[in-house]
Amino acid sequence: MDEKIIYKDWIIAWLKSREGFVKDATYGNYSMAIINHIIPRLGDFAVDEISESIVQSTIMDLLDSGRIDRDGGLSRKTVKDILMIIKLSLRAAWKKHDLPFVDLNIVFPKSERIEKLKVLSPENQQQLIQASLLDLNVRNAGILLALYTGLRIGEICSLQWKDINIEERKLKVTKTIQRVYFKGVDGTNTTRVIISTPKTYASIREVPLSTFIIPVLKKIKSENPEVYVITGDETYLEPRTYRSYYDRFLKRIGVPHINFHGLRHTFATRLIEAGADVKTVSELLGHASVNLTLNLYVHPQMEQKRKCVELIQHFYL
Repeated sequence: MDEKIIYKDWIIAWLKSREGFVKDATYGNYSMAIINHIIPRLGDFAVDEISESIVQSTIMDLLDSGRIDRDGGLSRKTVKDILMIIKLSLRAAWKKHDLPFVDLNIVFPKSERIEKLKVLSPENQQQLIQASLLDLNVRNAGILLALYTGLRIGEICSLQWKDINIEERKLKVTKTIQRVYFKGVDGTNTTRVIISTPKTYASIREVPLSTFIIPVLKKIKSENPEVYVITGDETYLEPRTYRSYYDRFLKRIGVPHINFHGLRHTFATRLIEAGADVKTVSELLGHASVNLTLNLYVHPQMEQKRKCVELIQHFYL
């Protein structure tokens, strides 16, 4: 076709076409990535001018200096999410306008950075547990729930008493709360709190409750099933507010700071250390695949490796 399709115009139209077909949180992430990162780098190209080498160069730029202030790069995960948006929007353009499909085989440099998960030490974990029990309230009960179930902060914030069955010692995770940020084409930012299903199907799950947590829940239990567990009434608490409370609580009791998600990491790490099988841990966490659990939590120490190789010595005697 003779008339050039400018990518900036196309991707804005594509974004609008996604509204109502993806979750609000996904739409918000799309809008932020498109306005902040994709349009500034690729917006002025015609769709049929965007080649593999141009996208590859864009990806390297994002990894190197992708932050808004250009003072550092974006994480690999963030850049991979941006690449997915670029591919989805381009494929839609190629299909709609009968343009040749381009095979975008984008390569990411080998990562030399190995991030160690932050977990509470056993001593700090006990300190946090004891402090929460001594000053037991609905907020601190939520901290204990995170430590003993591995729920994400959005899942804790959305938990209502109708989701918990104390008699059967289990809870259901069917929703999450998050504040979603939307970026307008004119540069304006808006936010709103969304209560929705968890991000993956695997995250919708039943989690058994340990013997330890049952008395805690009984002490704060409401007979009204619509009451939120960590507020004690029918009004929810959004994650950023609860995170602030948690940060202040750690500081007050003298536990070295670890972000709230670290409680989930601590839960999983202790299970693996105790010999729990990875498949079960994966399902408790609501991971989409066992591989994610393996990559995050299963890192045998040298002593474990030594015991493993000793298992075969009798074959050589």
